[in-house]
Amino acid sequence: MSEKLTSRQNAFIENIKQNIPPAEAYTRAGYTAKTRHVAEVSANKLLKHPEISKQLARHRTQELSKKAKLAESVQVTQEWVIQQYIVTLEEAREAKQFQAVRGCLSDISKLCGLIVDRKELAVSGEVSHLANIDTRDLLEALKSAEKPRIIDQS
Repeated sequence: MSEKLTSRQNAFIENIKQNIPPAEAYTRAGYTAKTRHVAEVSANKLLKHPEISKQLARHRTQELSKKAKLAESVQVTQEWVIQQYIVTLEEAREAKQFQAVRGCLSDISKLCGLIVDRKELAVSGEVSHLANIDTRDLLEALKSAEKPRIIDQS
């Protein structure tokens, strides 16, 4: 059973769908807040409202579906994107635009899975054993990890 939303809640949803930041979407929808912080907190509360979050999730799913269909219709594949990067890389190299060359190489590496951004890393498995580690031992391990190893090449 879906809950009936107020006109302001519906306006808030429409603003969010237009990629307006939540605090601004909140005030544009007709809500008032004494400070920007209050608007941000109130907007976040609205985003957690079950019916609002359900509608926004449905909208995001529809948008992703549209993008996938568009990519399929124009035959945009990972291989095509990489090929475009290679063309750009070659042109940038000829023009001696080495920052662009570096950017292309980095992006190609990420697309191929050779480089993973730290923000993309996910923890899998159990980490409850970390609670048993002594804080001092952990700090020592971190300090030793920061020190570069010297490799003897003799």
